[in-house]
Amino acid sequence: MLQIRKNRIFAIFIGVMFVALDQWVKLLALETLQSQSFRFGGSFAWLDIVLSFNPGAFLSLGAGFNQDIKQLIFIFGVAVGVIFAISWALLRWTANPVKAIAVYFIALGGASNLLDRLLRNGHVVDYLVLNLSSLHTGVFNIADIAIMAGAGFLLFEELLKPRTQSSKV
Repeated sequence: MLQIRKNRIFAIFIGVMFVALDQWVKLLALETLQSQSFRFGGSFAWLDIVLSFNPGAFLSLGAGFNQDIKQLIFIFGVAVGVIFAISWALLRWTANPVKAIAVYFIALGGASNLLDRLLRNGHVVDYLVLNLSSLHTGVFNIADIAIMAGAGFLLFEELLKPRTQSSKV
């Protein structure tokens, strides 16, 4: 029992450290990228580091909603989802560690972006754009990477799960 508890305590510690790191990088972005941006890479593939304030969700979805609806969805809804996901992950930390860690990644990314919204007038600080020739991503941050990594891992695990054939009637 003590070992299980230690694992959960370690998970909480890692979670707090992740959110702290993400918020620190966002503070650096706020200080450094106000007047300049950076580009790393070559002519075919590169990473732009540029400051952006996202009032919506992924790819600014919902940015045009009125303020009350945005608060209901992006503050209250995300807070409920984050609390549920963290609780679910920690309760299943030893019974199903693969899913628990993936859900925990998603929850931590959501928690850090939620903290942004609470501290920065409803906006999330984004600063990374990945470019591949004429294709590019939306602007994102480390918390978004955690969300996508967790979701990708859940999808990957589901695709690799052995399938049982249903019996024909």
